Amino acid sequence: MYELALLFSALCFAGVTFAFVRSRAFSVFHPLTLYIGFHGFIFVVRPIFAHVMDFQFVYRVFEFTPSQSDKITVILASTLGFLVFSAACWYGGNRPMVFRNDAVTRAERVRLAPLFLWVALICVPIGAYSLSIVWNSAVSTGFAYSGMVRDAASGISINTDANGYLVEAQLMLATCATTFAWLFRFRLLAIAPLALFVVFRAGTGGRGPFITALGAVGLLYLYEQRRRLPTALVLVALPVVALLFAVVGSDRGEGIRRALGSDTSAEVYSRNQSEARFLEGMDFANLEYFEYLVYVIPQRSGTYGYFNDVLQVFTEPVPRVLWKDKPAGAPFARIQFFDYGYPVTMSFSMPGEGWYSLGWAGVVIWCGLCGLALGWLYRRFVDGPQGTFQTLAYMIFLATLILSFRDGQLVTVFRQGLFFMAPIVLWWALARMIGIPTASEVRSLLDRRAGRGRRPVAPAAGSGQARAAPPGPPPAVVRRRIALARKPAD
Repeated sequence: MYELALLFSALCFAGVTFAFVRSRAFSVFHPLTLYIGFHGFIFVVRPIFAHVMDFQFVYRVFEFTPSQSDKITVILASTLGFLVFSAACWYGGNRPMVFRNDAVTRAERVRLAPLFLWVALICVPIGAYSLSIVWNSAVSTGFAYSGMVRDAASGISINTDANGYLVEAQLMLATCATTFAWLFRFRLLAIAPLALFVVFRAGTGGRGPFITALGAVGLLYLYEQRRRLPTALVLVALPVVALLFAVVGSDRGEGIRRALGSDTSAEVYSRNQSEARFLEGMDFANLEYFEYLVYVIPQRSGTYGYFNDVLQVFTEPVPRVLWKDKPAGAPFARIQFFDYGYPVTMSFSMPGEGWYSLGWAGVVIWCGLCGLALGWLYRRFVDGPQGTFQTLAYMIFLATLILSFRDGQLVTVFRQGLFFMAPIVLWWALARMIGIPTASEVRSLLDRRAGRGRRPVAPAAGSGQARAAPPGPPPAVVRRRIALARKPAD
């Protein structure tokens, strides 16, 4: 029966993928493209490897054994979530990708570039200090977040010796490095800050932020090239990024720290990971994580989460120093997962979050709402002005989706977005304060001036027809107006 479930999942995946690739909406800029890649690897390809190679590593660590029924339920529930998400996201974002990067938007970036240097002067020192805290922790203890203590009841890690905002402020470096590379047209010198961030962030053992930064730079590069699909350069870079991801995951950055002259040890983590075979480790184990959710909910817990973890969006921003009794994780938690095993580092995934919240109905509700929201966001970007701020924010958000799909929880999107978007919001606020015109405002001004030049003439009395409107301004005049619009920035 399990083999039939795997076959059914593969056929559904192939059918949706084939239909979407042939549609006008398909491009690397559509959220559904990213989810197809995530679901295909995590819940279609890897389960086949897990079944054939009899993966047991996560079961030993989590101290549980799923039944055949649990395993089939996970395959069917993840497939249901994929179908619902695909339909909702495709419906909400049924638009072909349109590139609006023209002379006006490029002129806007020229006007905004000097102001971004002031943003960098504010955000980079804070981010660098934050990164140094994590780096020093990794150097001295072998673990980037040695100040995190796991709550005995919930198993959730709590920050005990530093402010969470300061520790996570390093994410602003990813946005600043990405923006710098984009503004200065991906020249070798412009990519240097990104390379530094990747090296030092990878040296702490953390991979999500530098993967996000590299992904955002790749998307911005394709956007500038007006390409809906990856170029040869991007395709060549993908295996390199995958190799870096695997190397950093194998020793949590120990090799990079030693190469830079820092003496540390990650032996405990490395030894545990060395027991896992190819694809068997915890980096891609959302299948086993989902099986643990089904193993617990509702068979042993007797209840569901009822979307209570959505409320964590409101409790997460409050520093623990101001709220001594702040809940570990979601408030009003009804299920303690460590009562049934040892699910350390477990993440839910999007369909897993739905199952945690309300079983089969929860999978439909959560995947459907997430699909509609992401499809709507894509449509707003495609139909919008695609100015500097909109484009940068959308590409960075798109690059964070893989981690969001893996975690499945709304608080992950909030936690990431708070710091990834902070430099963009500050940049936008300063531009509004100074009064730098946006691309939309310049386009409106040009349209009004051009419109006055070709206003229709009233018909002559008794002629019975309108006289032809005078021709619009010649191309040379239009080019001169665009040059005038750009002149303040020069």
